Amino acid sequence: SDRPAGGQPLEALHAQELQVMGKIAAGVPIEAISEVSSRIAVPGAMLSRGGDHYALEVSGDSMIEAGINDGDVVIIRETATADDGDIVVALVEEQEATLKKIFRKAGSVDLVAANPAYPTRTLAADKVRVQGRLVGLIRTY
Repeated sequence: SDRPAGGQPLEALHAQELQVMGKIAAGVPIEAISEVSSRIAVPGAMLSRGGDHYALEVSGDSMIEAGINDGDVVIIRETATADDGDIVVALVEEQEATLKKIFRKAGSVDLVAANPAYPTRTLAADKVRVQGRLVGLIRTY
């Protein structure tokens, strides 16, 4: 059997190195992310099967009520699609990236913070492009 005593499949126990693609704003959007700033080892169990993954350091507190704090590293699965309520990396007007919950309406998209101090941003649907969906979180103290 490929299951050790703990019951987890072996591949779930292995760490995989991901690129940390800079910081993403959980608050005021920052410029789109492209540079690799470092690498981080991520437990295999955190990565969904199939698809590419990357990591981002969170800057800001707009997602604090979703348990995402300033300085956390979020694990993102690259995808251009998301369901309403998913936490996504949203690229706004091809230049600013932000981490928010997404909700679609007819012709528009709401980007919703998980902190009442930040207003919901409503944008035309063609101004927002999903770049990935949150699948994990790593916190160091």
